[in-house]
Amino acid sequence: MLNIKNIIFLCFSLIFSNNILFAQIVNMESARKENLSGFHFQANLGLNGSSGTVDRTNYSVETRLDFNSDKWQRFIVFSYKREEKDDSITSNNTFFHLRAVRKVNSLFSWEIFTQLSEKPLQKIKRRELFGAGVRLSPFKSLRIGLGLFDENEERILSETRKTTRLNTYITNNFKISDTATFESTLYIQPDIDDFSEVRSFFVAGLRLKINEKFSSIISYENTYDSSPPPNTDESNSFYGIKFSFEY
Repeated sequence: MLNIKNIIFLCFSLIFSNNILFAQIVNMESARKENLSGFHFQANLGLNGSSGTVDRTNYSVETRLDFNSDKWQRFIVFSYKREEKDDSITSNNTFFHLRAVRKVNSLFSWEIFTQLSEKPLQKIKRRELFGAGVRLSPFKSLRIGLGLFDENEERILSETRKTTRLNTYITNNFKISDTATFESTLYIQPDIDDFSEVRSFFVAGLRLKINEKFSSIISYENTYDSSPPPNTDESNSFYGIKFSFEY
Protein backbone atom coordinates (compact mmCIF):
# COMPACT_ATOMS: atom_id res chain seq x y z
CA MET A 1 0.00 0.00 0.00
CA LEU A 2 1.41 3.40 -1.00
CA ASN A 3 2.43 5.72 1.80
CA ILE A 4 0.75 9.15 1.59
CA LYS A 5 3.94 10.88 2.70
CA ASN A 6 5.93 9.24 -0.11
CA ILE A 7 3.34 10.23 -2.72
CA ILE A 8 3.40 13.87 -1.69
CA PHE A 9 7.20 13.88 -1.50
CA LEU A 10 7.39 12.45 -5.03
CA CYS A 11 5.02 15.11 -6.34
CA PHE A 12 7.13 17.90 -4.88
CA SER A 13 10.29 16.25 -6.17
CA LEU A 14 8.90 16.35 -9.70
CA ILE A 15 7.86 19.98 -9.34
CA PHE A 16 11.13 21.27 -7.92
CA SER A 17 13.61 18.91 -9.61
CA ASN A 18 14.59 21.40 -12.33
CA ASN A 19 16.64 23.49 -9.92
CA ILE A 20 19.50 20.97 -9.95
CA LEU A 21 19.94 20.87 -13.71
CA PHE A 22 22.57 23.58 -13.77
CA ALA A 23 24.29 22.72 -10.49
CA GLN A 24 27.68 21.01 -10.57
CA ILE A 25 27.63 20.69 -6.77
CA VAL A 26 25.02 18.32 -5.39
CA ASN A 27 23.84 19.01 -1.85
CA MET A 28 24.69 15.70 -0.19
CA GLU A 29 24.00 17.17 3.26
CA SER A 30 20.31 16.81 2.50
CA ALA A 31 20.93 13.12 1.67
CA ARG A 32 22.56 12.19 4.98
CA LYS A 33 20.59 10.20 7.56
CA GLU A 34 22.82 10.40 10.60
CA ASN A 35 20.18 9.17 13.03
CA LEU A 36 19.36 6.08 10.97
CA SER A 37 20.73 2.74 12.18
CA GLY A 38 20.90 -0.67 10.58
CA PHE A 39 20.24 -1.68 6.98
CA HIS A 40 17.65 0.15 4.88
CA PHE A 41 16.73 0.04 1.19
CA GLN A 42 14.40 2.36 -0.72
CA ALA A 43 13.36 2.41 -4.39
CA ASN A 44 11.08 4.76 -6.31
CA LEU A 45 9.84 4.27 -9.87
CA GLY A 46 8.07 7.01 -11.78
CA LEU A 47 6.20 7.04 -15.11
CA ASN A 48 3.85 9.60 -16.57
CA GLY A 49 3.00 10.94 -20.00
CA SER A 50 0.45 12.34 -22.39
CA SER A 51 -0.61 11.93 -26.01
CA GLY A 52 -2.51 14.05 -28.47
CA THR A 53 -1.56 17.66 -29.03
CA VAL A 54 1.65 17.04 -27.09
CA ASP A 55 3.23 13.60 -26.82
CA ARG A 56 5.16 13.43 -23.58
CA THR A 57 6.81 10.59 -21.65
CA ASN A 58 8.68 10.95 -18.36
CA TYR A 59 10.17 8.14 -16.34
CA SER A 60 12.60 7.89 -13.45
CA VAL A 61 14.34 5.35 -11.24
CA GLU A 62 15.65 6.29 -7.79
CA THR A 63 17.26 3.90 -5.31
CA ARG A 64 18.98 4.33 -1.97
CA LEU A 65 20.83 1.90 0.31
CA ASP A 66 21.90 2.70 3.89
CA PHE A 67 24.02 0.57 6.22
CA ASN A 68 24.80 2.34 9.50
CA SER A 69 26.24 1.37 12.87
CA ASP A 70 27.53 3.22 15.93
CA LYS A 71 30.83 4.00 14.17
CA TRP A 72 29.93 3.91 10.47
CA GLN A 73 27.49 5.73 8.21
CA ARG A 74 27.37 4.34 4.68
CA PHE A 75 24.95 5.07 1.86
CA ILE A 76 24.56 4.67 -1.90
CA VAL A 77 22.26 6.85 -4.00
CA PHE A 78 21.41 6.20 -7.65
CA SER A 79 18.96 7.98 -9.93
CA TYR A 80 18.10 8.05 -13.62
CA LYS A 81 15.61 10.49 -15.13
CA ARG A 82 14.53 10.79 -18.76
CA GLU A 83 11.96 13.13 -20.27
CA GLU A 84 10.71 13.09 -23.86
CA LYS A 85 8.48 15.61 -25.62
CA ASP A 86 7.18 14.77 -29.09
CA ASP A 87 10.27 13.46 -30.90
CA SER A 88 12.83 15.22 -28.69
CA ILE A 89 14.61 14.21 -25.48
CA THR A 90 14.37 17.13 -23.03
CA SER A 91 16.17 15.52 -20.08
CA ASN A 92 18.42 12.49 -19.69
CA ASN A 93 20.31 12.56 -16.38
CA THR A 94 22.20 9.87 -14.44
CA PHE A 95 23.56 10.26 -10.90
CA PHE A 96 25.44 7.91 -8.56
CA HIS A 97 26.98 8.67 -5.17
CA LEU A 98 28.71 6.38 -2.65
CA ARG A 99 29.87 7.66 0.75
CA ALA A 100 31.31 6.14 3.93
CA VAL A 101 31.76 8.12 7.15
CA ARG A 102 33.79 6.78 10.10
CA LYS A 103 32.98 8.38 13.45
CA VAL A 104 36.08 8.76 15.65
CA ASN A 105 34.42 10.64 18.50
CA SER A 106 31.55 13.09 19.04
CA LEU A 107 33.54 15.92 17.42
CA PHE A 108 35.53 14.30 14.63
CA SER A 109 34.78 11.96 11.70
CA TRP A 110 36.53 11.14 8.45
CA GLU A 111 34.81 10.30 5.18
CA ILE A 112 35.50 9.03 1.66
CA PHE A 113 33.21 9.34 -1.34
CA THR A 114 32.91 8.81 -5.07
CA GLN A 115 30.39 10.24 -7.50
CA LEU A 116 29.40 9.95 -11.15
CA SER A 117 26.94 12.09 -13.09
CA GLU A 118 25.89 12.47 -16.72
CA LYS A 119 23.83 15.41 -17.99
CA PRO A 120 24.37 15.54 -21.76
CA LEU A 121 21.64 18.10 -22.43
CA GLN A 122 23.39 20.43 -19.95
CA LYS A 123 26.69 19.88 -21.84
CA ILE A 124 28.10 17.50 -19.21
CA LYS A 125 28.88 14.21 -20.96
CA ARG A 126 30.36 12.60 -17.86
CA ARG A 127 31.66 13.85 -14.51
CA GLU A 128 33.58 11.57 -12.15
CA LEU A 129 35.13 12.39 -8.81
CA PHE A 130 36.76 10.65 -5.88
CA GLY A 131 37.65 12.32 -2.60
CA ALA A 132 38.12 12.21 1.15
CA GLY A 133 37.99 14.62 4.05
CA VAL A 134 37.22 15.31 7.68
CA ARG A 135 33.87 16.26 9.20
CA LEU A 136 33.57 18.25 12.42
CA SER A 137 30.53 18.47 14.68
CA PRO A 138 31.27 21.26 17.20
CA PHE A 139 27.55 21.64 17.99
CA LYS A 140 24.52 19.41 17.60
CA SER A 141 23.14 21.49 14.71
CA LEU A 142 26.44 22.49 13.05
CA ARG A 143 28.63 20.47 10.66
CA ILE A 144 31.89 21.64 9.04
CA GLY A 145 33.75 19.72 6.34
CA LEU A 146 37.19 20.04 4.75
CA GLY A 147 38.66 17.69 2.16
CA LEU A 148 40.00 17.15 -1.36
CA PHE A 149 38.70 15.40 -4.45
CA ASP A 150 40.01 14.59 -7.93
CA GLU A 151 37.57 15.41 -10.70
CA ASN A 152 37.42 14.34 -14.32
CA GLU A 153 34.79 16.20 -16.34
CA GLU A 154 34.05 15.48 -19.99
CA ARG A 155 32.11 18.32 -21.54
CA ILE A 156 30.31 18.42 -24.85
CA LEU A 157 31.70 21.06 -27.25
CA SER A 158 34.70 21.77 -25.01
CA GLU A 159 37.83 20.11 -23.66
CA THR A 160 37.92 17.52 -20.89
CA ARG A 161 38.96 19.04 -17.56
CA LYS A 162 40.91 17.26 -14.84
CA THR A 163 41.23 19.13 -11.57
CA THR A 164 41.89 18.62 -7.87
CA ARG A 165 39.58 20.72 -5.74
CA LEU A 166 39.13 21.62 -2.11
CA ASN A 167 35.81 20.47 -0.75
CA THR A 168 34.67 22.81 2.01
CA TYR A 169 31.18 23.03 3.42
CA ILE A 170 29.26 24.24 6.42
CA THR A 171 25.69 23.34 7.29
CA ASN A 172 23.56 24.54 10.17
CA ASN A 173 19.99 24.16 11.44
CA PHE A 174 18.99 27.07 13.66
CA LYS A 175 15.82 26.71 15.69
CA ILE A 176 14.13 30.10 15.86
CA SER A 177 11.11 28.92 17.83
CA ASP A 178 9.06 25.79 18.43
CA THR A 179 7.43 26.26 15.02
CA ALA A 180 10.24 27.82 12.92
CA THR A 181 13.66 26.50 11.88
CA PHE A 182 16.22 28.10 9.57
CA GLU A 183 18.34 25.64 7.59
CA SER A 184 21.38 26.59 5.49
CA THR A 185 24.26 24.90 3.66
CA LEU A 186 27.22 26.43 1.84
CA TYR A 187 29.73 24.60 -0.37
CA ILE A 188 32.89 26.19 -1.79
CA GLN A 189 35.10 24.13 -4.13
CA PRO A 190 38.13 25.98 -5.57
CA ASP A 191 40.74 24.41 -7.84
CA ILE A 192 43.89 24.01 -5.71
CA ASP A 193 46.07 25.11 -8.66
CA ASP A 194 44.00 28.22 -9.40
CA PHE A 195 41.76 29.61 -6.67
CA SER A 196 40.01 31.89 -9.17
CA GLU A 197 38.59 28.68 -10.67
CA VAL A 198 35.84 28.06 -8.14
CA ARG A 199 32.40 26.57 -7.73
CA SER A 200 29.96 27.33 -4.95
CA PHE A 201 26.50 26.28 -3.89
CA PHE A 202 24.30 27.93 -1.27
CA VAL A 203 20.88 26.80 -0.10
CA ALA A 204 18.74 28.29 2.66
CA GLY A 205 15.28 27.40 3.85
CA LEU A 206 12.81 28.53 6.46
CA ARG A 207 10.71 25.64 7.74
CA LEU A 208 7.44 26.73 9.37
CA LYS A 209 5.42 24.14 11.27
CA ILE A 210 1.71 24.74 10.75
CA ASN A 211 0.50 21.88 12.98
CA GLU A 212 1.57 18.36 13.93
CA LYS A 213 1.30 17.07 10.36
CA PHE A 214 1.68 20.09 8.07
CA SER A 215 4.61 22.43 7.51
CA SER A 216 5.77 24.84 4.80
CA ILE A 217 9.30 25.41 3.50
CA ILE A 218 10.43 28.68 1.88
CA SER A 219 13.71 28.04 0.05
CA TYR A 220 16.41 29.86 -1.92
CA GLU A 221 19.35 28.38 -3.84
CA ASN A 222 22.29 29.85 -5.72
CA THR A 223 24.87 28.02 -7.80
CA TYR A 224 28.07 29.55 -9.19
CA ASP A 225 30.71 28.17 -11.57
CA SER A 226 33.52 30.45 -12.75
CA SER A 227 33.94 28.26 -15.87
CA PRO A 228 30.44 27.00 -16.70
CA PRO A 229 29.55 24.66 -19.58
CA PRO A 230 28.96 26.34 -22.97
CA ASN A 231 25.75 28.37 -23.31
CA THR A 232 25.10 28.42 -19.55
CA ASP A 233 25.44 31.26 -17.04
CA GLU A 234 28.04 31.45 -14.27
CA SER A 235 25.37 32.00 -11.64
CA ASN A 236 21.85 30.60 -11.33
CA SER A 237 19.32 31.27 -8.57
CA PHE A 238 16.15 29.44 -7.62
CA TYR A 239 13.45 30.12 -5.07
CA GLY A 240 10.13 28.63 -4.10
CA ILE A 241 7.74 27.47 -1.45
CA LYS A 242 6.45 23.97 -0.83
CA PHE A 243 4.30 22.20 1.72
CA SER A 244 5.10 19.00 3.62
CA PHE A 245 2.65 16.50 5.03
CA GLU A 246 3.64 13.73 7.46
CA TYR A 247 1.29 10.87 8.12
